[in-house]
Amino acid sequence: MPIAGHTSLSTGVREIDRGTEGLCYVMGRLFEPLVECRRQHGRCDRTECTRLTALLKYMGRNFALQEQLMVEAGYPHEDHHRRDHWRIIEQLRHMRAANVCADIDRVVVSEVVARWMLEHSHECDRRLGNWALTRRVRDPS
Repeated sequence: MPIAGHTSLSTGVREIDRGTEGLCYVMGRLFEPLVECRRQHGRCDRTECTRLTALLKYMGRNFALQEQLMVEAGYPHEDHHRRDHWRIIEQLRHMRAANVCADIDRVVVSEVVARWMLEHSHECDRRLGNWALTRRVRDPS
């Protein structure tokens, strides 16, 4: 399930926008109709969801890049931004630990991620993008 309206999430900073576009791509691929779960032993037993694991891996890499930008920029809202990253990571980890299946429960998982992404982009990423651009830490995309 791709994220609708993801083009409106642009910050003007290449690194941040690539991460958002990448998450939209990953979401689209993971929730594409007829894409089966990658369980090695056949049918899903609702434990250790591979789709949630893939989301967590992508987000972890993307957040590390954003957090490096915050350090480089001397970003004053870094703590709040990091906490918001932690919030979605923890929510997805709790879902995985509770044996939520991103295939069976695809609507729930995609809505949680999409809602977080829209809020995070508007509240955190745009603010970081503006800071990085006005301090000339990054050139505009």
